[in-house]
This record gives sequence, structure tokens and C-alpha cells, in this order.
Amino acid sequence: MRENRLLTLALTYEQGHSRRSRHILSVLRLTQLIADGEGTQGEEREALLAAAILHDIPIRYCKETYGDASQENQRREAVRMVPEFLQKAGYPPQAAQQVLPLVLGHHCYEETPGPLLQILMEADLLVNLLEGEPVSPAFARRFFKTQTGRKLLETVLLEGGK
Repeated sequence: MRENRLLTLALTYEQGHSRRSRHILSVLRLTQLIADGEGTQGEEREALLAAAILHDIPIRYCKETYGDASQENQRREAVRMVPEFLQKAGYPPQAAQQVLPLVLGHHCYEETPGPLLQILMEADLLVNLLEGEPVSPAFARRFFKTQTGRKLLETVLLEGGK
């Protein structure tokens, strides 16, 4: 299964970095959960899950190469890294055309995302909230559009303070 090969490649690449590895696994799982709730299937689902695995893959390289993992640096390196990872995991060459825009756009909150990017962004924001990142509840409530994501968000926001 390509998804499992891709996940193994990504986790191996992180060389045991626990926070980034946990983040990949958490975003992947919440992406699966939201995608299931929203009825995402087939090639779209496969591209979405690949993007969930690879959404932050440039961070390590950027920190080692540039000394920081700014969004600009991550987007620059994602253009090279995402197709390489997909190819190594056995995805067809055209998969990068579906996956790369999701990876590149997952922090572009000011734009109106398509349905797949919306799911990925919601999953990533939920994980960020669970990891203690400062995300305004008002922003989160405005941003979340999927029914499944909204239910999960309310659980995280309501239960997060207990």
C-alpha cells in the first residue's frame, strides 16, 4: 500500500524527532476521520492522505539548511521534496499535481480553500490546538466549514480547558 510506504518514508526521514513524527501521525489520523465524515473517496482521498503525511515534510530540511522553517522556505523546498517522496513510495508521477497544491496551501488561511484543502487545514489546525499552539477560538470557529471538523473543533475547544 503506497500510503503506508509514504508514511514509513516520512517517519524515517524525521529520524525519531518525536514532535514532528507525532504531528504527522495526528494530522493523518484526523484527516482520515474528517475525510470519512465528509465522504471523500478514491483518488481524491489518496491525494489528501498523501498531503497529510507530507504537509510539513520540508521543516527538517529548512531548519538544517536555512536555520529556520519559515513558510516561504517550506514552500520553496516542498516543490522539490513532495514529488521525490511520492515517487519513492510508488505513486504515479501525476500524483504530485494533486498533492503539492495541498501541501503548499495548508497554511494559506486568507484564501478560500477547495474541499480537500479545507479538510487538511482543519485537521492541521485541530492538531495544533491539541498541541497547545495558540489558535484563536473565534478564528477557528469561523474557519471550520466541514460538519465533521466543526464537531471535532467543539470537542477540542470545550474539552481542551479541562
